[in-house]
Amino acid sequence: MSRIRALAKESLIYGVSSIASRFLNFLLVPFYTHVLLPSDFGIQNILFAMIAFLNIVYQFGFDSAYLRLANDADTAGRKRLFASAFWGQAVGSMLFSLPLLVVTGPLAKLFLIPAASRSLFYYSAAILVLDTLTVVPFAHLRLEHRPTRFAALRLGNVAVNIAANLVFVLKWRMGLEGVFLANLVASALTVLAQIPVLGRNAFSAPRREVFASLLRFGLPLVPAGLYGIVNEMAGRVFMRMIKPEDIERLYPGRGYDVLQLAGIFSAAWKLGVFGLLLVQMYRMAWQPFFQQRHKDADAADLFGRVLFYFLTAVGYAAVTLMAFLDKLVALPIAGRPLIAPAYWPGLEIVPGVLLAYLAQAWVVNFTLGLYLAKQTRHLMWINGAGVVVTLAGNFLLIPALGLWGATLTAIVCYLVIAVLITRKSQQLFPIAIRWPRMLPLLGWLAAGWAFGTGVQMEPERFTWSMRLGPLAAFWLLPFVTGMLRPAELRGLLPARFRTPRAP
Repeated sequence: MSRIRALAKESLIYGVSSIASRFLNFLLVPFYTHVLLPSDFGIQNILFAMIAFLNIVYQFGFDSAYLRLANDADTAGRKRLFASAFWGQAVGSMLFSLPLLVVTGPLAKLFLIPAASRSLFYYSAAILVLDTLTVVPFAHLRLEHRPTRFAALRLGNVAVNIAANLVFVLKWRMGLEGVFLANLVASALTVLAQIPVLGRNAFSAPRREVFASLLRFGLPLVPAGLYGIVNEMAGRVFMRMIKPEDIERLYPGRGYDVLQLAGIFSAAWKLGVFGLLLVQMYRMAWQPFFQQRHKDADAADLFGRVLFYFLTAVGYAAVTLMAFLDKLVALPIAGRPLIAPAYWPGLEIVPGVLLAYLAQAWVVNFTLGLYLAKQTRHLMWINGAGVVVTLAGNFLLIPALGLWGATLTAIVCYLVIAVLITRKSQQLFPIAIRWPRMLPLLGWLAAGWAFGTGVQMEPERFTWSMRLGPLAAFWLLPFVTGMLRPAELRGLLPARFRTPRAP
């Protein structure tokens, strides 16, 4: 249990920082819903989806490649890996930004960005370069098990971004330009804050053979990562396909247009941020953990128990959130609800968003076999299958079901990826999945999601007692059925909480 406690401790630090930073970032969502029109919010999210997509290209997969290869290298070898990865990304990001600046016109037409907002592409290119320069330094902090330093830098980035938004958007009334300028300032200061790490590691001579080894591991992650971003963001982009008559049929009398619907969908997806937080905090700690522990004699059993405990924690957190989400967004802040009522129609899909993230958490767990075997190329076809599901699903379901069409597509996509990656990973590095215990857990999760979805589909029908009663039963059921054992949970606690003090 000491190893799982160590993983839980690092996950908690990454998680607290991610929760804090995402919560601070989340505060920008109600802020934007009050200072930006839904159409402007839709433009912002479309461009940030583009940034997220291109981030994968700019990074070459070198964060994961550095983590995997540096784990087997000595100090000098780690510095060569660091320098080769950092300078390769620096040069590559600048070269990639040049053609991006040339095609702003066609991109604007593709994404329905008005001519007055095309300058936002220049900000986007600069943000991409600066964010790329921090990728390897952040990976190095994870490799050295320095989650506190990692967390401080992440939180600092968010704090600067929020402060700059208040100045540029609220005080100086710069609108969308202010949003992107704030992100640019935050990214630049994060690069400056990484100077100590860069000074210690970035000035070894890059080696061609080292760069080649990084490419062999990292490049297969690029298309895999691109597929992942497509799977994540496609719903927002495909909203442009929906026709006015379909919008009126699905949302009669509301007067939505395509960009407004994209803005509502984007806000709803952001309200599922807690699922993303859990996935990210787990991934940050999980990758270094399994790379260091895979040679332990009981590694297969250890990794299986980690998966069970993590899914249990996700279930408790997500279902509790779903039970009260509509109450949360209506909380008054300075006389206004946390989220503007114009965005509330998207609440019903948030349980679906959280379910997609649960499947994504399963996927993150089973990357271990491909990483340990250095066979990341399999991620290309696995995520490629997800892209096929995403494109076909969005094309067929968004015109028919609107917001729910995009959400159901995301769920099915990640379930398909989860099945495929589990099969391949279990061939390369099998872990012990105790199905007699895992299947009841999955059934418990399904019941919780059904309850949470029902609440958010028709929140006016659920009184406080109709929410609290089923939620209490959901919390107690694992203990009543023996799915969770109190002795196990005590073993996860630090020793000072498990050992009674002497009288």
